[in-house]
Amino acid sequence: MSTGHKTPKKNGFPPKKKFSKIRVIKKPLIIGGIAAALAVTGLLGGFYFFNIDQQKKEDVLVIGMEFALNSLDPLYNPDDLSFQENNMVWSQIIEGLFEHNQSREDTPIIPCLAKDLGTWSADGLNFTIPLREDVQFHDETPFNATAVKWNFERLYRFIDTMLWGDIWPWYYMYLLPDGRPIINETRVIDEYTVRFVLNEPYAPLRAVLATFSSYFLSPTSTPENDFVDKFTGKLIGTGPFILESYDMDPIDELCGNLTLIANEDYWNVKPKIDKVLFLSLSDYDRMEKVMSGEIHYTPGSNNFTLIETCKNATSVNAAPRTGRGVFYVAMNYDIFPLEMRKAMSYAFNYSDYIKTMFEDRHVRCKSPLPKGMLYSNWDFDVASTDIQIARQTLKNASWPGTSGLTADDNVSAGNEWEKLVDDGNPLKTYNFSYVPTVDSHVLQSVLFTKYFKQIGINISLNNLTGPAWWDKVQKGGMEFYTIGWGAAFNDPVEILNPLFSENSPYNHYNFTDTQVEDGLNQGLIERNEMARRQIYYDIQKRLIEDLYPVILTHTNIDWDIWASNVKGIPLEGVPYTFILKYAYLEDN
Repeated sequence: MSTGHKTPKKNGFPPKKKFSKIRVIKKPLIIGGIAAALAVTGLLGGFYFFNIDQQKKEDVLVIGMEFALNSLDPLYNPDDLSFQENNMVWSQIIEGLFEHNQSREDTPIIPCLAKDLGTWSADGLNFTIPLREDVQFHDETPFNATAVKWNFERLYRFIDTMLWGDIWPWYYMYLLPDGRPIINETRVIDEYTVRFVLNEPYAPLRAVLATFSSYFLSPTSTPENDFVDKFTGKLIGTGPFILESYDMDPIDELCGNLTLIANEDYWNVKPKIDKVLFLSLSDYDRMEKVMSGEIHYTPGSNNFTLIETCKNATSVNAAPRTGRGVFYVAMNYDIFPLEMRKAMSYAFNYSDYIKTMFEDRHVRCKSPLPKGMLYSNWDFDVASTDIQIARQTLKNASWPGTSGLTADDNVSAGNEWEKLVDDGNPLKTYNFSYVPTVDSHVLQSVLFTKYFKQIGINISLNNLTGPAWWDKVQKGGMEFYTIGWGAAFNDPVEILNPLFSENSPYNHYNFTDTQVEDGLNQGLIERNEMARRQIYYDIQKRLIEDLYPVILTHTNIDWDIWASNVKGIPLEGVPYTFILKYAYLEDN
């Protein structure tokens, strides 16, 4: 007999953290208390180092990361700095019913601990999944339908009881727009069959079940009503690797090292790698040591100088990977009419922005969905820099003050449009709030003032503290501001519904459109592949070509760097998961 999941006490979605600043490079690691233990394997400047030439008799893969694992529980995520690194480590130890095929650019969902992709009932309220029968957790606890039920009841219990700051990256994924649980009940049909009984049809359920927070921990070794303690607890899953040791800097918890060993009893093919070492290193050290052969792989680098060095080296490979996020300028719908949103979208100098802000290392975002996300389409007529169109848009709307102006492309100093601002007679003044201690915000304030002056718009700068800025964003009090959104799972609902649904608490700029809202609601329940693709095609087209709700600025391009003898690392597609069970060293 299964019990249903409670409706969370919190009202609707929690305020998921958006990202709006560039990561800082952390300081070198200093680990005092564990120095003696590390000396056995070799310690240099506070880090493990293993020379590839000395590893011919054991298959050891050494990975350099910016931040250390800071949580042994996929349901506990105390900060956004080490989120990507946490997920990379978890994906080796714990598994879910489904996973993403990272050997393909479109990263399709494939079975993992499920035997197949599951079966929907005709009404879309029951999703039944047969489970693999040859799987056990690392502590020899059987994996079965009871274990699945235990994990999902724990998950929903945490949504109801845990602090938002501890579970912010994931718990909104398991709630309907009105705050009810997506899954009403996790029902054990038999030992190896589980059924999710939903409160409402929810088409993206497979994608949610393939994400990190849906991975399974052993019911025997995992606390039922609390997080796994990062100092004394155990992370026990069914994955290809077992956590052997975990050394955290007691002063800086974002620094540390851990060791994984191959799971000899893995249900799938035994990993070819015997051991994986994850080391937290500065970006510079990671690049240096992959060049020198002291580490095999480092993901997501933005150190442009060293990337160029690695691209020209014969001993390593370097390849770009499109990020999971989109960055944009949000314009308050209560303040910016359509003609102004369109004019500002065409007045924005995208190439100058990317060059000035990022040295041309990122790319213009051409959809609210990042490239590589399911149903993403970057082929629409997205606004590009065209001052003449921007000016003509305002004139066509008979914007007050434009009747005597010429809609030309003259941007030379002192032109008649920018002279309106210089003379104190702008067509409109908008407030741009920023944090003066954040370098990117300061630079944006300069660029926006320059760009929008070319259509007679004055930008009034309002500086705030970081907490005051974020509080104002959440309360919908900004006129316009820059921000980004990172996708945790591969489905359009993960970005479009939070940002563009009129009922979403993340819609801080008060966007509303009946046609878009209808499409978003239909996309939640439509399970037909072709119909669903058309729904999201229509939504993107309307947002991009008709409504201009945000100025899409860029998507990050990060670089993977790896030694030339490393094979089988998932380098295709957007990294929703990162699985090393197929990795091997060619010359070992």
